Amino acid sequence: MKTLKYIFAIILLLLVFPVFAQVEIKKSTEKIRIGDKIYYIHHVKHGETIYSLCKVYSVTQEELLAANPQLSQGLKAEQTIKIPDKTDTKAKTQAIAKQENSEKDEIPKTNTDETTDSAIKHKVKNGDNLDGIAKKYNCTVEDILKYNPFLDKNSKLKKGQYLTVYSGKSELQQAENIEKIDTEKDTSTATNAEAFMNADCNKNLYSGDMLNVILMLPVKTDEIDNPLSKNQHNVYDFVEFYEGFLLAADSLSRKNISINITTFDVHDSQTLNTAVNSQAFGEAQLIISQIPKNLLATLAKIANERKIPVVLSFPTETENIAEKNEYLIRAIAPISLQTEKLNKILCNVEKNIVVVYEEINDTASFNNFIQTLENCGKTVKKYHYRMHGSHNENLQNELDNTVKNNIIVLSNNKVFITDVLSKLNALSIMLKYDMTIYGLPRWQTFEDNLNFDHIHNLNLSMLQTFFVDYNRDEVKNFIGKYRYYYKGDPSRFSFHGYDLGIYFIDKLAKYGTNFMQCVTNDEASTLLQTRFKMERTSSCEGLVNTESLLLQYTKDLNIIVE
Repeated sequence: MKTLKYIFAIILLLLVFPVFAQVEIKKSTEKIRIGDKIYYIHHVKHGETIYSLCKVYSVTQEELLAANPQLSQGLKAEQTIKIPDKTDTKAKTQAIAKQENSEKDEIPKTNTDETTDSAIKHKVKNGDNLDGIAKKYNCTVEDILKYNPFLDKNSKLKKGQYLTVYSGKSELQQAENIEKIDTEKDTSTATNAEAFMNADCNKNLYSGDMLNVILMLPVKTDEIDNPLSKNQHNVYDFVEFYEGFLLAADSLSRKNISINITTFDVHDSQTLNTAVNSQAFGEAQLIISQIPKNLLATLAKIANERKIPVVLSFPTETENIAEKNEYLIRAIAPISLQTEKLNKILCNVEKNIVVVYEEINDTASFNNFIQTLENCGKTVKKYHYRMHGSHNENLQNELDNTVKNNIIVLSNNKVFITDVLSKLNALSIMLKYDMTIYGLPRWQTFEDNLNFDHIHNLNLSMLQTFFVDYNRDEVKNFIGKYRYYYKGDPSRFSFHGYDLGIYFIDKLAKYGTNFMQCVTNDEASTLLQTRFKMERTSSCEGLVNTESLLLQYTKDLNIIVE
């Protein structure tokens, strides 16, 4: 139904154009630079359509959708979107190239530059304004605007921005000396990474410089309006993740943290190659990624060589890759760590412990699980449960109606689990057995499909990596903000995009480019739906989040989070 909703929204937008064709659209004068591209910032008004916007701004619908993935859900009044600026392409290309390349290339002379054609890369500092920069380099404000088309006379400069300036001869040598000093500072920072290793982790290193962050997601925009695509649902999941991430960047910018976000659609080797060979990749200080597993080893290797931290945004079994890459960060606790935590929890329970299992496919893992409990002094009963079998009446013989029964259902088969819980729930109601059921971490993938009454009546306890408490003020504020910008409710992917953006960009700002050396000293942090506590499990591995949440479903229909 969700997929059909999005498809219908896109079709509807095209069909209703004639009704609103008379609405006059005023082209925005507000611009922003993201990576190496310039965008108009347009505030959508009632009656405007994708078709009419494309016509006014001279862009295609594909270009508009690529810049604003949320439009796959439909264009809505009061949305704020970005539209590629395709005017004056030649001048813009020259300006961007000059801004991001410290080499001096020949260009047409400005009105104030009759004897030189040298470009200067000026790094904006606190207190800089256009008039002051123009005076410093013996040029005019109009000259600066000409070669920096993402600015206008009313633009507020941000510390860390780079502007292309063409100086008059009288100030040329001074300007070149300034550029040389700035370049040397940047180079020394990059080449003295080891100095950061011993940095004072209690010191806030952020100086206001622009933070360069790359977001890699397999958002196949060509599949958004393809109803036959098998991956269409996943596409929207990542769009919602992207929306949450943008809200995190907005929240951080309000704390005066400047972020330059470059997003790449990476879904095959060709798109990965495009990303890693881009200028943005060379300048990146942090990569947040969820790309196909078959591409991950390549990305991790390249990032490791260039010492760029890569955050894996969703659970992926990557132990082999992690062993070889010091700069890989697993943001979600792997199943192995969650199982280890479950073992520790069970070692602290009292009285009757029963392990209910279906078939033993991995004998070694099963025996190791039992052995771990026995090693901490527990007597464990094992019961082989067969679905719908009459002999399952014998399950009652393993229970004790005088003590708490701690029952571990050792299976990830949803049908099997449902049958077991139904049986145990009947015993609990009819014979008044006191029970607590323990589920495995993978149950979180189908938790919503389990019988609501059963899981509460049986005091289900299980580990999860995601949980949203909708009573928290922070969650309510995020939902309100999400609804305002995207005209819908956030999914767990939206929450997750926000959490990752807030946590890791904040650490990058606080500790600098070597934040991985300091973040392990931080206390556990609980964000909207995820708890983070980063650890380095060995000297040759990156970081892994060791935290997961223990959820306890109670008979009074509450959920306790520990």
